Amino acid sequence: MVQFVIPSYQRAQKLKDQTLKFLSYHTWNKDVWIFVRDDDPQIEEYRKLSDDNYNVIELIDCRGIGNTHNAITTYFTEGEWICELDDDIIDVINNKRESLPNHSLQPMLQKMIDIMEPEKITYGGFYQCDNPMFMSGNNEYTKDLRYCLGLMRLRRIDYSIVLETNYAEDFENCILHYIKDGAILKNNWIAGKTKNYAEGGCDGDGRNIETEKADKEFLASKYPDHCKLFQRKNGRWDLRLKNPKQNKCPSLTV
Repeated sequence: MVQFVIPSYQRAQKLKDQTLKFLSYHTWNKDVWIFVRDDDPQIEEYRKLSDDNYNVIELIDCRGIGNTHNAITTYFTEGEWICELDDDIIDVINNKRESLPNHSLQPMLQKMIDIMEPEKITYGGFYQCDNPMFMSGNNEYTKDLRYCLGLMRLRRIDYSIVLETNYAEDFENCILHYIKDGAILKNNWIAGKTKNYAEGGCDGDGRNIETEKADKEFLASKYPDHCKLFQRKNGRWDLRLKNPKQNKCPSLTV
């Protein structure tokens, strides 16, 4: 069974009101792991979650979302399946703008695992925005190199995957798993809902246009065959993922 993992920082109440409430409705799996920093000013609020049978793991001297995800990787046993969720997820919808039915999250994830395991794919993601028109414009499943938002993702623990960035770790995860496996599985008909760049959160600590640019420049320089740096109209720097021609993977029809 997939274990649910939530890294959180300075969002104890939001975590309870949003992600934990979401999980309690959408899955019967109570095995939820919450990773927090030992220097979090809200650490006492997080510790109280243990009283509700949540597993609260305190990371010592661990700064940045990339390092946090590396710590999560080494915490679990290699080969285990985990679903990582942001601490402010509101809902998950399909390509008809419908919320997932009650207790349907786990079966949806298991269906993806059933596709991934025979092909030795260890990383799965979902559509990057909750726009049904854009979602429906794609095949339900694809396995080429496409961006998967870090809001919600499915991965099999692999100690060989070590992140070097904090503010581009979602891109880096996609690239590293694609290089290793030759594919990542993206479910284009499912998307999470949240408010991007909201106050607080593991990803927000030290994040600004310049730190984000530096991390994305690093990836563009290290993996030029897989991504390209560009600047959006709003001034933010971003990456455009690309598939090496010799490694292009077709869409899946399931």
